[in-house]
Amino acid sequence: MARALSDLLQLQPQDNGREPDAAILVCGYNDLVELTLQALLAFGQRALVVDPQPLPSRTRHWHQLRGDPRQREVLQRAGIERVKVVLLLQDDDQANFELALLIRDLNPQVRIVSRLFNRSIAHYLDSVLPQHFSLSVAALAAPAFALKAVSDEFVGYFELPQLDFEKAILPPELADPLFFSPSQETTLWNVVDLTIGDNSRLLHMPLSELEETFRARVLFHYPVDGLSDFSECRVFDDFDHEAELIEGDRILVICDPKAYLQLLERNGRRGSSRAQRWASGQMKDRQSRRERGSWRWGSLLVQTRQALLAGLRNGLKGLMQVKPLVWTLTFTLGMMLVLGVINFSFIGKSVVDGLLLTIVVLTGGYGDIDDFQQPETPLAVKVLAVFMTLVGAALVGLAYGLVTDKLVSSRFGLGRAARMPKQDHVVIAGLGRLSYLVLQLLRQMGYEVVVLESETQNPLVEAAEREGAVVIRGDYALAGTLRQGHIEGSRCLICTTPNDLTNLETALTAHTLHPGLRTILRVTDPELADRMQRHIQTLGISYSATGLVAPAFATAALVGSVYGTLAWDGETLLVTLLEVSNQTHYLGLSLRQLAHDYDLVILCYQARRGKPEIFPKLWQKAGEQVLQEGDRLYVMGAVESLIRLAQQRPFPPELYQVRLLEYRNPYFEDEILSALSFYARLPKTALKPLLYNLPAVVSPPMTRDKAIKLARQLRKMSTEVQIFAQVQHVQTVAEPAPPKSEKV
Repeated sequence: MARALSDLLQLQPQDNGREPDAAILVCGYNDLVELTLQALLAFGQRALVVDPQPLPSRTRHWHQLRGDPRQREVLQRAGIERVKVVLLLQDDDQANFELALLIRDLNPQVRIVSRLFNRSIAHYLDSVLPQHFSLSVAALAAPAFALKAVSDEFVGYFELPQLDFEKAILPPELADPLFFSPSQETTLWNVVDLTIGDNSRLLHMPLSELEETFRARVLFHYPVDGLSDFSECRVFDDFDHEAELIEGDRILVICDPKAYLQLLERNGRRGSSRAQRWASGQMKDRQSRRERGSWRWGSLLVQTRQALLAGLRNGLKGLMQVKPLVWTLTFTLGMMLVLGVINFSFIGKSVVDGLLLTIVVLTGGYGDIDDFQQPETPLAVKVLAVFMTLVGAALVGLAYGLVTDKLVSSRFGLGRAARMPKQDHVVIAGLGRLSYLVLQLLRQMGYEVVVLESETQNPLVEAAEREGAVVIRGDYALAGTLRQGHIEGSRCLICTTPNDLTNLETALTAHTLHPGLRTILRVTDPELADRMQRHIQTLGISYSATGLVAPAFATAALVGSVYGTLAWDGETLLVTLLEVSNQTHYLGLSLRQLAHDYDLVILCYQARRGKPEIFPKLWQKAGEQVLQEGDRLYVMGAVESLIRLAQQRPFPPELYQVRLLEYRNPYFEDEILSALSFYARLPKTALKPLLYNLPAVVSPPMTRDKAIKLARQLRKMSTEVQIFAQVQHVQTVAEPAPPKSEKV
């Protein structure tokens, strides 16, 4: 995959009484380690595990060295001087931090992949330690949980190093607000899944025009006419970029936040998605960064005006969010002032004097006013003044209470509980590292969050309340606790407790209170999560956090850089970097051949001497570029694709043919023959007998996009067609496998 991939030595079983030499060393053992080792085994790599406890009997594919990895002698016995990659996957930031420094002392050249939740420490280590790559299980898995909870369109996002000439900014850090900002800026890319509606302004727009207009990359096209994917092994494949979008079509697109907003607006979803407003917030942050870097007087005036307008908007918004008690207090005080001025006007006082006397009466100074001691003062004036004194005492008490509450809340951090939402909020059962990052991302998108937590001493409770979430302490699975969180009006329930049965029980209870509620369950075992997803879909979506991110750790061990993970249609997609060296097996391949043979999406191609090319058009001349030493590629692919790339096993080539079943209108006979003649490179006279012996194969083997183009042309001529694929098995060159067909 990358330069070091071909250098890694596979660990072979040995029984010669000494510790085997290993290219990959894993310190510690837990569920994440087991899944990562399985992913490494799928990549064709084996590892040596260093842990004081014996490994389970099922882990027979890799060796173990019994001992504490924090001891220098144990690491030396494991051959740390010869190891090429070390994985630090313990669920303890301090232990991984200490081990990283110790291993760097023993082997300055080794690649270290650390599991770190604290992103400030992670960014710092990545910047100061060479060949150090840090990943967080919670940070990688949180977008899948949060985005699936609130949006069916927003698949996810990832970030790449700054490759464009335009400045960009990442979303706020999910792990720690006081994170160490790396010197290298990054570019944010969104992945969105759109279905074309009847009121969409994208109707009849060719895919190539959509990519040009929005500077986007269409990953896949699911046309409603059924002419979509006929491949059983590939996730991404060539499609007809000249095809026009029609109602019901579905497209998967990569774009920047600005284009994401424009796509949603063109597709008739303006203002309806909070994920859309979240993306808009990222664009505003980007613009504010640019404006802060400019000090021209013109821009300074613009910034001042925008700051004043923003302050006015925030002030009006703050007035709208004032508590009802404050509104009542303010209204009552104003009425008392007006009534007092009118009352004192009956005894000859001016407006200013009446206002002053009213304030004195409201603050308890009734006896200090001489006019009330005079016998000629009307009784009604005295009675009203007494009433105002009583009301004033209540107002003063309430005002003191509000001021005291504000001071105590700001000084001691008390009273920060948010208002309990009644509808359109997200309920999270269980507060841990993953759910805390999910909470942060949901709050950034503007959703109200209610957290159910049974542990009273959980240190994340206060942090969750500071984020604006409502925390309810109680048993997750009890109907009373769920009702207290207004589960009936919520839009989604996310169960992230460490116990699978607790998550299942909580979801079942919630469905009895709110049938049809969107539910997302965290399941420890990825195989169990997959079975639940297939057999009990009515319960909701099941994700395994470690199952989602384990391939990322394995890829980081072999490649070094993983920029994001996405869960899409049952696949885990990884974004990674490929560096071409004289030892990589894809040296000399064209971009089109690399993408097609291993089912990869090339996000960016940067030649050794040249500018980076974002989303190169592989179906055009750009796909003919040959990979040379020193080139860099940022690619997206499924785990299966990356495994095949590591093992140098390209997907078997596929060719497609078109079968004409019947044509209903003889008027189009000549046009049908013209289309067939163009693709078959045969005269019309040679093809005309086929029309009288239908059904018949009317095209030679061709690429998928050309077969789809021909099928669409024939359909416009009142025909019924069928496309089938022929997989060319390389190991048996004698004759191809029987074709698989799909009626369209």
